[in-house]
Amino acid sequence: MKQRHNILAFLFLSVLIISSFDYSVATSRKDLLEDFCISNQTATGGFMDFNNGTADTISEFTSYANLFILNEIDPNLEKIDKSKAEFWGIDRLNDFTSTTGTEKSIPDAYYALGILVYLNATANENSTLNDAITKMNGFYNETSHGYNGENSPISTLSDTYYAIEFLERAESLSYSTNSTEIASFVLSCWDSEDNAFAGSPGGYANPIDSYFAIQSLKRLDKLDLFNQKEELSDFIDEFYCDDPVFEAHNGGYSHTQNSPSSSSLMMTYYCVSLQNTLNSSKLHNETTLNWILSRQSPYDFGFNDYSSTSSIEYSSAKLSYFAIRSILIFEEDALGDRNSDLMNEELWNLSTSGWIIAGIVLICIGLAALAGYGIYRYKNRI
Repeated sequence: MKQRHNILAFLFLSVLIISSFDYSVATSRKDLLEDFCISNQTATGGFMDFNNGTADTISEFTSYANLFILNEIDPNLEKIDKSKAEFWGIDRLNDFTSTTGTEKSIPDAYYALGILVYLNATANENSTLNDAITKMNGFYNETSHGYNGENSPISTLSDTYYAIEFLERAESLSYSTNSTEIASFVLSCWDSEDNAFAGSPGGYANPIDSYFAIQSLKRLDKLDLFNQKEELSDFIDEFYCDDPVFEAHNGGYSHTQNSPSSSSLMMTYYCVSLQNTLNSSKLHNETTLNWILSRQSPYDFGFNDYSSTSSIEYSSAKLSYFAIRSILIFEEDALGDRNSDLMNEELWNLSTSGWIIAGIVLICIGLAALAGYGIYRYKNRI
């Protein structure tokens, strides 16, 4: 009987030891995500989309996405090479303004400028910013009253949205001169049959272009001109995945209507943002938020979309950006407030605690062997 009590006592002590490891290796969601983004910076100063990515995954958007997240966590950006990032951002803005950089789009310019804003860079000390503003203003189409880049024959909502945001961020957007005309172009993209916006008049209605339209009207202070808010909200809700059978997708939004098994972090952000701006009652707060949090990877702690394959799906900075933008809609201090329960929740940091995990496994094996031996001795005692 004494031996049996010793075995039980040893098991209890081992459980306490194992449980104590949880506190030594657990790290907050926020800190793990920060590590993911920091690891994406390269020697060039730009940021990759994946931790295991290559130079071809570096773009204005991937760099902006990483910096957006890092800035939300630490506005001082003390853990990255800010000098290299600044030079990289200025080079990208120069690419946009140069006559040979025609492949650089209006969104590229917006993200390049955004990088410099987060870094408190001084691109305006030389001609870079002024040249970019001049070039951006040149993309205004006097006929359609929208914006289109050098490689686009027609004005689109996406180019118009990014041009407006660029000029706003550069403090060079004049609301008094052509805001009404720009708003008229935006409203001309409304598809009354689908009750949503298309990318250009007569195009295909979809949530992403609807996001560009609503955000443009909001930036221009012309949202009151749009009178179909309820109809658009109903259209957006058709992309919501609400079938519990598809657990990995339930709560997100899909690329296609009424498709409960293909949630996307990108589409979820556009749809959540739209419903929030429209003050819609169809915003599925708790379910959607829980789904987004479930997409934080246990491997590298960024965010990714669900894959049906059994291989490891590495996180994407772009998808992490959309995830965080959505989370901040639900709780604006999720990354900055230590009292927030969302991104300060502690997770097991399995990737950096291999020896500890190995020790736990060995202890469990040892306990199993010891328990088996004790039971054998107890059953075969003389």
